[in-house]
Amino acid sequence: MPNRLGYCGPDENDVLLDACLSNKPSEQLIKALRGFQAAYPYLCFIAQSLGVDNPFDYRVVEAYWIGNDALQKIPPGRFYDHLRERLKTKFPKEQIKKLFEAQPYAAFPHHALHVFNAFSTMGTVPDSFANASGPDDEVGTLMDKCRISWGKIVGTDERGNLIVEYEPVLRREGKLSLGKPVETKVLAEAQGRSFVSEAKRGDWVSFHWGFACTTLTPTQVANLRKYTLSDMALANMVPVPQ
Repeated sequence: MPNRLGYCGPDENDVLLDACLSNKPSEQLIKALRGFQAAYPYLCFIAQSLGVDNPFDYRVVEAYWIGNDALQKIPPGRFYDHLRERLKTKFPKEQIKKLFEAQPYAAFPHHALHVFNAFSTMGTVPDSFANASGPDDEVGTLMDKCRISWGKIVGTDERGNLIVEYEPVLRREGKLSLGKPVETKVLAEAQGRSFVSEAKRGDWVSFHWGFACTTLTPTQVANLRKYTLSDMALANMVPVPQ
C-alpha cells in the first residue's frame, strides 16, 4: 500500500500485487524489491548476519516486518556498524550511538524501529511529511499508519472492508504508547483482489497504511507486539535531536 500511495519504492505496484497474489517470483519483481531504499538494506543486513544468501528468504522478511527469534541472533555491534555506515550522510553518528546506549532496550533491525525513530529521533523523514517538532496527534497518526499493525477481525462493512479491533499508536508530549483498543476499518482488497480472502471474524490480521497484508498466527501476533513495544520504548528513551 505505501508503494501504491507513492511513498516507497519504484512505480511497479502492479508487479508487486501480481507477484504477491500468485506467489511467483520473477526478475522484474526482484528488481522492484531492490528499489525499496529503506527496507531492502535492512533485509540484506539481516540475511548477511544470519548467513543466508537470499535477502528475500521468508525468515529474513518475517524478522524485519513482524519479528522472530532470528533478530536475537544479530550482535548489536554489527547492527550499530550497519546503521552508522548506511545513514552517515543523514544525521550525526552520535544519534545512532544513543540508540545503542538506551539500555535495557536493545536495538533490532525491525521495521517499527525505523518508523518510530525516523519520525522521532533520526530525522530521516522530510519536514513536509512529519518531524519530531510536529503536533503529537499528526506524528502519532503517521507512525500508526506506517508501522505494521495487528488487529482482530470483529466484522465487515457493506463494502467488504474488514472492521478490526486494535491498539493505535499515540504520541503525547513526544512519548509513544499504545492506546486502548478501538475499532477501525481496514481495506481488504486492491483492484478487486485480496491477500486475506480466507480471513474471518476472530482471525488476527496485519495491516499497513490501512490495507490488510496477511493473517497472523498467535506466535506472530505475540512477536509483532513484542518487538513493536521494544522499538517504542527505545524511541522514548532516545532524546530528540534539536
